[in-house]
This record gives sequence, structure tokens and C-alpha cells, in this order.
Amino acid sequence: MPLQKNQVLTLTIERLSNDGSGVAHSPDGEAVFIPGTAPGDVAAIRIVKDCGRYAFGILDAIQTPSPDRIPVDCAVAGPCGGCGLRHIRYEAECAAKTQFVRDAFARLGKLDVPVREVLAAPAADHYRNKVQLPVGTDENGHIVTGFFAGRSHRIVACADCRLQPEWMNQLAARACALLEENGITAYNEETHTGRVRHLYMRQGWHSGQRLLCFVVNGNGLPNEAEICEALQKEFDLTTILINRNNARTNVILGAKTRVALGPGYIEDTLSGVSLRMGVHEFYQVNTPAAEALYAKAREFAALTPDDFLLDLYCGMGTIGLSMA
Repeated sequence: MPLQKNQVLTLTIERLSNDGSGVAHSPDGEAVFIPGTAPGDVAAIRIVKDCGRYAFGILDAIQTPSPDRIPVDCAVAGPCGGCGLRHIRYEAECAAKTQFVRDAFARLGKLDVPVREVLAAPAADHYRNKVQLPVGTDENGHIVTGFFAGRSHRIVACADCRLQPEWMNQLAARACALLEENGITAYNEETHTGRVRHLYMRQGWHSGQRLLCFVVNGNGLPNEAEICEALQKEFDLTTILINRNNARTNVILGAKTRVALGPGYIEDTLSGVSLRMGVHEFYQVNTPAAEALYAKAREFAALTPDDFLLDLYCGMGTIGLSMA
């Protein structure tokens, strides 16, 4: 019997789908996908769409919480679209991701291969060495930064993201205030008007060097030198860049970047390899996790000086160079 829109069922969440939604089954055996739930939850689920063989629901109320459920420590974790598993213990998240890989081999690939447990990251918070924040205007006309809501380009303002270093949150807030003080507007992608599209920040994890880039719809910023000098002094920035992106596009960076302050790059090390980067280089955003992953790869590779290594997925070349 088809499920009806707004029908409420009490369901037990059995597992997570690979997009992070909880999976339950209706009394007739139809799979129901529910965001924001955890395996083991018993919950009242409201059906929002029935697709025949499966359906989508939303969480109405938790009746019995999962042992793996934890309090959400971010006010915008749901609408933000960035952290889909903030309500689950990190250990349970790792176990679920291990199972995603096992299911992919067994159910989709029809292969019987051993899959090791996920290699957990050293830290689950404040680990990002890079962030690209869209700039917008809130309902009161103030300039804000945040993240796009899931499957949209609607900015959800976020002043305290738990995934990036605290200085990035503080700098974003200060930059928004300076933009307002100088009469500089946020970009509106519907009308292709306004000046500042994104704030791009990057940190050398071991060196501590800091980079800021304004992505602008134009050639620069009014009172650019004063704004950059203020931010450089307050946040000990190594360099500040201006990236020009005048195109009607969802691509964040334009092709042309110029230096406003500093050398135009930051330096760091990854697995002992010295690096120099600006804004266009691909680089792993979680340095400690990348170093743990590369160490595991070196262990499995067991290379000798006579081996010939092909780095076929190089980015900045850090994977191959870490083997040296």
C-alpha cells in the first residue's frame, strides 16, 4: 500500500545510507530515507514523498534515541548542508563509513574482498586548513558569510563553524564588518551585481602561515589597501590576494589573481615535504589526517630505492613526494 504524504509512522532506523540519511522500513517493507536520524533511533517519521519502491521522510520526534546519538553542537548543522552527521558519535560515523565501502563492494560490485576499518582522523573538529565562504546579505541587510544549504545556493549564515580554525571564523566576521563600513556590497548571483563573492582562507598547518583571498566581481575593493592592512595586522596574515571573477558562474575562483599584501603564497610541510601554495593549488584540507593516510600508504607500499613510482593522482604532488 503506497505511503501517503504527511502520514506519520513510528519506525526504527536500521542503518545510514551513503548520503548520511537514516534508513528504515515501513510495515509493508518499503525503504524510507530520513535525514538527521541515527541507527537505533525509534522515531515518529512524517512521509514527505513516496516514490513507489522507496520514500522520503522527515523526523517529527525522537521516541527512543540511539545509543550513538549525541547533542548537536552547531545551531545551523541541519540547514547548513555541511555537517550531515553532527548528531552521531564520531566512532559510529567511522563504522558507518566502513560499512558503506563494504556494501559497495559486496552489493554493487558483487565482490568478496576484505575491507579494513576506517582510519579515523586525529581530530573531528577545527581540522580544516582551507575554507571558501560565500558572501551574502541577511534579512536585515547586513553582510554575512556562511555555507550553501543543501542542493541550493541559499546562504545559511554561520559565525562559528566547528570544522575550521577559530581565527577563520573571527576573520570572516571582521571582514564583513569592514566591507559594510566601506560601503562594499555582497555579490548577488541572480542579478550579477555586488562586489564580494567569496572569502577564501588557507593555513599552513605546521608553519602557521595564513592566507586570505577576496574573490570579487570587479577589479578590486574600494579602500582596498586600508582594509587589507587592517586585516593583516589584526590576524597576522602572511599574504592577502584579490581574485577577479566577473563571470556568471558557480565556479568560485576566476583565472586572474593578484597580490594585495605579502609574497602571494604561504609555505608549509606535509609528511616532511616542503610546499608553497596560493589559492589555485589542490591540497588536502585535513593535514593531520592526510599525514596519517600517507603513512599508511607508505606502509602498504613498502617501496625500495629501486622501485619506480607513478603518481597518477597528484594534485600538488604530495602523495608521491611523501613516499620519498
